[in-house]
Amino acid sequence: DSFVVDGHDLIASGIEPNFWRAPTDNDFGNQMPRRLAFWRRASLYRDLKALMVRAAAPGRATVTVEYGFGGGVSQTLAYAIERDGRVAVTGRLSVPVDSKLPEIPRVGLKLALPAGFDRVLWYGRGPFENYRDRKTAAFVGLHETTAGEPFPYVSPQEYGNRTDTRWVALRDAEGRGLLVLGDPVLEFSAHPHWPEDLTQESRGAKHPPEVTVRDFVCLTLDHAQMGVGGDDSWGARVHPEYTLPAKDYTYSFALRPLGPGEDP
Repeated sequence: DSFVVDGHDLIASGIEPNFWRAPTDNDFGNQMPRRLAFWRRASLYRDLKALMVRAAAPGRATVTVEYGFGGGVSQTLAYAIERDGRVAVTGRLSVPVDSKLPEIPRVGLKLALPAGFDRVLWYGRGPFENYRDRKTAAFVGLHETTAGEPFPYVSPQEYGNRTDTRWVALRDAEGRGLLVLGDPVLEFSAHPHWPEDLTQESRGAKHPPEVTVRDFVCLTLDHAQMGVGGDDSWGARVHPEYTLPAKDYTYSFALRPLGPGEDP
């Protein structure tokens, strides 16, 4: 719920499982909102199955949380918290082997940062948005943007993802912020909208000016997000090699506070 360093809270709300992406124009064409509705519900509703806290060693604590989503699907999030403020996070998604569930839009997490943490610097693919099937023109390097980057489409939908990210730092005007380190890489987006805000059916927003703008930065951290497709926009699905089958996934990353003037 909070991550306080030197009296400053680095997050506005805690980490939550996230399997849904706001449907793109291509997604609507292949009935993705209907086909993958289970994963939207899983992102909105979950049961807390277990919560365990223990002191693992001097100056180190571990927190393990288990969620259930129905259909035999569960996720465990393990946090290893160090004395210096570093938090290693490991996510384990478990899906029954005999599951008939459809592919997953994304396997990851979301959290909120204070609105002032809108300066985004990352080492990964960029500078423009990119996805696992649309990234060869986005080169790995050091890139920067703001969490309020212009909305690039005429209708609300998923946008702003970056792949193959080694690390991403979000900072305020004073240089204070949060660093996320991939293990080895991750995908992320940072803007003032939850995935549900960009989901047209949920908010009734048909144009970008109608989309809810939050008073915080919404940060998604993904092990992976499925591709966006584009062979056509009236039925073609994402190519199988760029989808995320309903199966077990394990991933990890680390959080570390950044002080003013401190390099990532």
